[in-house]
Amino acid sequence: MISIIVPVFNEEARKNESIPNLLSTLKILDRDWELIAINDGSTDMSLEILHKIAKQNKRLRVISYSINKGRGKALRVGFSHARGDIIITTEADSSWGDGIIFSMIKKLEENNNYDFVIASPHIDGGGYKNVPYYRSFLSKYGNKILRKAFANKITMATGMTRCYRGKIIKSLLLESDGKEVHLEILSKLLILGYQPVEIPAILEWKKDKKGKKRRSSFNAKKLILSHLLFSFTELPWLLFGSLGYFFIALGIFLGVITQFHHFIYGYSPSRPPFVNPALITLLIIVGLQIILVNFIALQNKKTYGEIIKLQKEVIDLKEKNVPKICDDDINSE
Repeated sequence: MISIIVPVFNEEARKNESIPNLLSTLKILDRDWELIAINDGSTDMSLEILHKIAKQNKRLRVISYSINKGRGKALRVGFSHARGDIIITTEADSSWGDGIIFSMIKKLEENNNYDFVIASPHIDGGGYKNVPYYRSFLSKYGNKILRKAFANKITMATGMTRCYRGKIIKSLLLESDGKEVHLEILSKLLILGYQPVEIPAILEWKKDKKGKKRRSSFNAKKLILSHLLFSFTELPWLLFGSLGYFFIALGIFLGVITQFHHFIYGYSPSRPPFVNPALITLLIIVGLQIILVNFIALQNKKTYGEIIKLQKEVIDLKEKNVPKICDDDINSE
């Protein structure tokens, strides 16, 4: 079976069209499938619309809870309820193209060496269409930074449109509630040695029937900060190493200037404030201390990786599938 998970939050304006369109597209799948819509505490008519559609199509399963908790929570709930041996997470509005689901499934099934597939607009054949420039710019260059943090060739670390082998994604113990969950999933899968593969995809923001452009709920400052913090956690060298060497290099540079100044002018009480041996020594000491913090952070990262591996071993020993999340406020249909 194939499970497709779609998080939903206050999207009544689009769900009347997007969910039926997605269900229609999935009809050509040549194997059993289910579409799981996770209502993440919507306060509009999204839940009512989903229930109405579900009554007409038994392949749609609606899971809901009353308080909005973020995409990470929605995906965790979806994973716990998914019954498929292949699990896909994506948008309901086909913004990645109607064929992306089939392309990801094909890529995963044609090579057993791959454990999960990522749709990426940043490789040959992919791209953006009708997406605001600032969104595509932040995605492109933000993912370049994250690529260095993960130390691999993945070009799209932040996207939700992915395809996983069911037993693998369900074996992860996930914690993130927000969009950082995509980074957490990727980090833990790579730590455990699972192999990713990317396929090209075009992200298109389509207009509704009235010709209105899609509005973004993107919180740039919050997301950039959270992703940068994750990058520094994943690869401490990005922050501590660069800062440490910067202070040391600055100290050495000022030291050279100080020696040159003394050679030309001798000792002078009116020397520039940066021509100061005490300042130079302080900069070098601070730089060395920051580099020391970097090594401690690297050791913590290594320990974190071992903890992830132990968590998976414990889960595998208990049972093959992650138990369903116990939440009295979650309703499934």
